[in-house]
Amino acid sequence: MINLNIKIGCLGTGNMGGAILSRISKKINRDNIFCYDADKLKAKSIARKLRINISESESELAGSCDVIIIGVKPDVVPAVLRTIKYKSDKKIIISIAAGVKTENISKELNSSAEIIRIMPNMPALIGEGMSVISSGENASETSIATANAIFSCIGKVLVLPEKMMDAVTAMSGSGPAYAFTMIQGMADGGVKAGLSRKDSLLLAAQTLLGAAKMVIESGEDPIVLRDKIASPGGTTIEAIHILEKAGFSGILMDAVEGAKNKSEKLGKKLQ
Repeated sequence: MINLNIKIGCLGTGNMGGAILSRISKKINRDNIFCYDADKLKAKSIARKLRINISESESELAGSCDVIIIGVKPDVVPAVLRTIKYKSDKKIIISIAAGVKTENISKELNSSAEIIRIMPNMPALIGEGMSVISSGENASETSIATANAIFSCIGKVLVLPEKMMDAVTAMSGSGPAYAFTMIQGMADGGVKAGLSRKDSLLLAAQTLLGAAKMVIESGEDPIVLRDKIASPGGTTIEAIHILEKAGFSGILMDAVEGAKNKSEKLGKKLQ
């Protein structure tokens, strides 16, 4: 149990908001967790399931909490900010909305709130998320540490300048989809090679999980680890040759670059 003697509220109980509430409710006192959603049935369902508090309005939640997580879709953020504007003084406002900059949030609120922007990702649902924190100009070290403690409940946390957020969106935000695509492709290959679909999916998914853990825990460069598997004249180097001949690494680089460019365009639309 994390000893955060503050009240935390989440506006929005969709996939990501729900995941955050689910994970923090396991590590933070449930009496200090609040939620609100325009879909009252959805909010009641998650509040009952997690045994957390439910607020009757966005304004009520903002008035009750020290930390307010904005977990709604980007195009809804301005309306939500206008609703909580007069309850935001001296609060920590954490936005997880893609493309919404801290300076725009600060201008909308025009208060003493400390603004923090965070990009989490889907594996937060199972406590293996990757969250990147960027702070607004008025965010203190204390508020950044608080955000770090909260989002550590859903996985690993990294603090980076906000100018890196489009690249982060392309990497960790969209990244799980790249991994799912690779797992699907490997599983299809397993089926073609004679394995059952069930066995192929397990082999592919566990292999990627194990490889990812090795990179993180060993601290070694992926190429160094790859060379330990690719024996001279063996099956692995044959497969790598086929992948690279088809431009495998280049395709991944292009995909990340394309996602970053799209994130930049979407961000400009939201300004």
